[in-house]
Amino acid sequence: MEFNTNQKEAIHTIDGNMVVIAAAGSGKTSVLTYRILNMVKNHGIDPTTILAVTFSKKAKESIEHRLGKLGVVSVNVETFHSLALKIITSTYGYGKYKVWTASWEKEKALKEICCDLLGLCRNKDDVPYNGILRFLGIQKTNMLRSTDDLIYSDDDPYPDDRMKKIYKMYEDYKKDKSYIEFDDFLNMANQCFDKFPDILKFYQNKYLYVLSDEFQDVSMAQSLLLKRINNKNTMIVGDPLQAIYSFRGGRSEYIMQFDQDYSDVKIVHLNTNYRCSTDIVRMANMLAQHIPDSKDKNYVESIASKGTNQFPEYRKFVSEYDEASWICKKITEKKENNEYRDMAVLARTNAQLTILQTVMSKNMIPYDVVNGVMFTELPEIKLLISYLKLALHEGDNSAFSYVYNKPNRWLDQKFFAEVKENATRKNTSLYNAMFTIDRRNWRFKNGIDQLYEVINTLQNRKFESVGKMIEYLRFYLKIDDFVSKGKQADDGGFSEQIENMDAFQNIAEKYFDLNEFMLYLDDINRQVAMENNDKVHLSTIHRAKGLEYPIVFIVGLNDGLLPHAKSDNLDDERRLLYVGITRAENELYLSSTASYNDNLMTPSPFIDELGDSVKKMKC
Repeated sequence: MEFNTNQKEAIHTIDGNMVVIAAAGSGKTSVLTYRILNMVKNHGIDPTTILAVTFSKKAKESIEHRLGKLGVVSVNVETFHSLALKIITSTYGYGKYKVWTASWEKEKALKEICCDLLGLCRNKDDVPYNGILRFLGIQKTNMLRSTDDLIYSDDDPYPDDRMKKIYKMYEDYKKDKSYIEFDDFLNMANQCFDKFPDILKFYQNKYLYVLSDEFQDVSMAQSLLLKRINNKNTMIVGDPLQAIYSFRGGRSEYIMQFDQDYSDVKIVHLNTNYRCSTDIVRMANMLAQHIPDSKDKNYVESIASKGTNQFPEYRKFVSEYDEASWICKKITEKKENNEYRDMAVLARTNAQLTILQTVMSKNMIPYDVVNGVMFTELPEIKLLISYLKLALHEGDNSAFSYVYNKPNRWLDQKFFAEVKENATRKNTSLYNAMFTIDRRNWRFKNGIDQLYEVINTLQNRKFESVGKMIEYLRFYLKIDDFVSKGKQADDGGFSEQIENMDAFQNIAEKYFDLNEFMLYLDDINRQVAMENNDKVHLSTIHRAKGLEYPIVFIVGLNDGLLPHAKSDNLDDERRLLYVGITRAENELYLSSTASYNDNLMTPSPFIDELGDSVKKMKC
């Protein structure tokens, strides 16, 4: 493999601290893995003394795979959290703590704290679970214990003193049961080093060389952990312009100020973009001028290795359906000289991809959802569909199995087992067998009555559209609260499930017959199930990070979508667009809409920031 001068400098610098500020498409992961190869093969460094740290299991496996192909084995490749957990278990042993993953128990504990112990509400279903989880997460991200001065916001569900008590009582509950959560790992690992100097010394002696990828996204706890393990031979790699995880504590300042936090630091710039055409690199640089990190003394603008190609284009459509239809036409046109797999459509949210899946299915264009699932298989959408299926056909046992206790009706496994037994004995459906429950089990009566009322209403009320049926389900069963409880979106928000249901309901509004709507869903599922490796890739921008495609469409460049209305960090949103732009190798198409989900929209302010680097086209 050929390397440029700066890449070689990073690969051949073995001892000392080094920060590699790497632009998109500059080959940073290759540089990291080849540096490890050089250390082991040419400098005789024991691979077991090398620690390579990254963020996700997928990135960890990618580095291991690359090293394996280079013939390098026994290097310690860890995610930050797997490293932290190893430190905890090596300190306390495997039996001291239990990793707490039972979301139902967490919810139960918080409800008891808020209602029974603090008297903040009478009805446990009214506990603002998501708001409390968000508050707790912020404290953990900032390494704050319940006894510290905490971080409060106007969005907190209760007054500051109440939130502090909730935090303390929640931590006390965990301590009593020897529970630790995923969010505890990094802080506890640092605390192990505080309490047990011999443990710190052990890891300092174990890991003589440390390398870390995607350092622009590290949090305070992650940065501190690595520095304590090794502050003499550490190489970090990252791109501050792609720092899109501030919601989980990521701070680009840790990479930009690395030369101030560590001593004798060598700074290497990998600013040659080998992925994108000259015109796309120019657009990325234009946007970067509005990102604060580009003003830092250690920032260097990207340069393109490739020549010019098609100039990036921007279009404004009437609606998301018009936008999706144009994209389908363009994909069909481009298919003459390209494969489907050469093309990707990127969006800010999963909900935006729902419309695209619908229109692409109608146009017989094969697609897959990158690192995700078909919208009909999303739990919140599957729940709505299952209710509709059961209303349409009471004999749909699969639909009944999915909905009978969602949301919670206290119809437990004993209930289901008895229903199943009765259905077999009487040769009837699960739904009909539900009404044959023995009187001794009439503790289930309220749950049975509610489920019957819902199905009966769907069957007999005159709804204007299928969309109105979904609206009824969401309101009557409080499905929005149920499906979003404790769930986080790619950007750390809790609204993704609700946005997905909004988009699905918007599609269903166009159908007035439930049978016809189900045929439409069956058609989509049938096309997706077809065995075909040549498919257009659909992805959120978050999930597309690290990927590249010859032809890229970025949809929904509207104020309220990108930047997202629920984001309070405009720079993160701007960086997100930067990530999207730099996924494109040769061709890039941007678009916005005058309306979305029947709401009036305006173009993203980021469009103006792109200046003359994009050609504004008429539709």
